[in-house]
Amino acid sequence: MRRKRSVRLGFLLIGLLLTISSGCQSQSQTAAVPTKTIVDCLDRTVVIPADPQRVACLYASTAHIMAMLGQEDKIVGIPNGIKRDVLMAYKRPDIGSVSVPFNDGAINIEELLATNTDLVLLRQSTAENAGEIEKLDKAGIPWVVIDYASLAGLQKAITVTGQVFNQEQRAADYNADLQQTLALISQRVSSLPDSARPRVYHAVNEAARTDLAGDLCSQITDVAGIINVSTQGGSLITDAEKTMTTLEQIYSWNPDAIIANDINASKYMLSDPKWSGLKAVAEQQVTTLPVGVTRWGHPGSMEPHMAALFIAITFYPDQFSDIDLTQTVKDYYRQWFDLTLTDTDVAAILSGEGMRLAKSGRRLTIN
Repeated sequence: MRRKRSVRLGFLLIGLLLTISSGCQSQSQTAAVPTKTIVDCLDRTVVIPADPQRVACLYASTAHIMAMLGQEDKIVGIPNGIKRDVLMAYKRPDIGSVSVPFNDGAINIEELLATNTDLVLLRQSTAENAGEIEKLDKAGIPWVVIDYASLAGLQKAITVTGQVFNQEQRAADYNADLQQTLALISQRVSSLPDSARPRVYHAVNEAARTDLAGDLCSQITDVAGIINVSTQGGSLITDAEKTMTTLEQIYSWNPDAIIANDINASKYMLSDPKWSGLKAVAEQQVTTLPVGVTRWGHPGSMEPHMAALFIAITFYPDQFSDIDLTQTVKDYYRQWFDLTLTDTDVAAILSGEGMRLAKSGRRLTIN
């Protein structure tokens, strides 16, 4: 009798365990987050949340693209530089308090875990760092590469980000608007003879940092119809992050004009005696490119078409006399970033000054 009772008790225990196990499995399946599969900018097939709600942007441009897609409220982590962007501060008034889990190329995994993120967006250089990716994989956080180095690459990055956030149509519309602007510029400058095209040096952030033939910045200047001297041959030192030249080489080029995407670089070149012998400096032909949501002439800009339009209007005003640049900028930021700008706001953007908080405490009055 004792043995029969023992067997019965064993079956009861097994049944109870199976019931509990089944219940747990059911709860787990119920709690499981729906997923979807996308292909990122490195052509990786990635399984991610179907509707990500808490996203860490470990590359500045991913936050900018999210803002264009109307997804800025989902950002829970950013690089510190985003906090300097005036227009991003207006899109996310609390941007100054958002977590910074990525600095100097390294992921702070403890900080990242504290954000309770369900997805990480990062650039190619981070993805190629095995040590950094190991942190994400061990933590079980899905990640997507959003990166670009050309106009075509930017459009792909916008398309992929649109897929991440189920905003495919808005992403497609932005790309179409970008293409339309580039086509308009090309149509108006393509017939200009080389003799009418100025030879221009582009300073990228630093006075001696410039463009490499085929990169995003050189493509901007190509579309704008100017001759970019750094793509014409000369002494260049290039690594994965930047292309540098020398003042001696710039003197050899002796450009007609200089464009710079940082106001401090412009001021430096105009004030330092070592640069005063350059034709462009002596004739005060140094122009700072605009700064909006992104620095328009930056390699990581998502607004290269706006940079190309500005450069083309600057050097070929007669070809664009029918375009009201101030109104065009207003329309652009209203349509794509839901920002209503005044003439004063646009003037600040076009000047390239005061649009990065660390360089000026002045804020724009934006409705």
